Amino acid sequence: MKIGDVDLSKASLAQMMDFSALNPQVSEDEIRECCKVSLRYNFKGFHSNPVWMPLVAHELDGSGIETGCLVSFPFGTNPTETKVIEAKAGAKLLHGKPWVIDMVTSVGKLKSKDYKYYKTDIAEVAKVAHDGGAECKAILEVGLLTDEELKMACELASEAGADWVKSSTGREKGPTLLQVKLMRKYAPPHVKLKVAGTGSFWTPMVALGCLLAGTTRIGTRSAPWIVDELSMLGEELAAGKPACEAVAK
Repeated sequence: MKIGDVDLSKASLAQMMDFSALNPQVSEDEIRECCKVSLRYNFKGFHSNPVWMPLVAHELDGSGIETGCLVSFPFGTNPTETKVIEAKAGAKLLHGKPWVIDMVTSVGKLKSKDYKYYKTDIAEVAKVAHDGGAECKAILEVGLLTDEELKMACELASEAGADWVKSSTGREKGPTLLQVKLMRKYAPPHVKLKVAGTGSFWTPMVALGCLLAGTTRIGTRSAPWIVDELSMLGEELAAGKPACEAVAK
């Protein structure tokens, strides 16, 4: 069952989700449990803080699920040289495995209108990703940006070779639906859109709204709940239940 272009089957929804456990106090046992959940749902990826990346890659080995490699998380304030070192460490560790880089862009440089630095910063990390057979997501932290800055961020990230523009880290306020729509408007069609960072405000209906607005991927620790609820909605709609009753339930 589809709503608009969004397939509400459990398998399809799971492939739109990057599960995550990014709080600093997350333990090894919790990481292992999150990997089990990722395997059970077959999420597209699982993202943890870099210290857990070897464990995640081991637990997910052979599953096809991407291991997320976070670069300069959560502030993006490391110099480009340091970001490249982080990216290369991930590429070496994850060689031959499904993986992806989520890098935090240099928001201060963007707001200072140092567009050359901002673009080069992304391009250098994107090159490491591409050389290692992975894609690169540029985290824009849109909650800190004006609409004009958001436009510039999308355009510069796209020109730099980012495969994705991503809204937020979750350490600042998450995006509004209008900002999600603006990201889709300002990024060219070949650049995909990931939304993350709404924290406790993630609900299945918020997720559905983002997907309908053109989001390709959602990053959230609420991924299991979102997939369960929206797939149930799809099943009820497919069974002929009126939309208002299915949503109300």
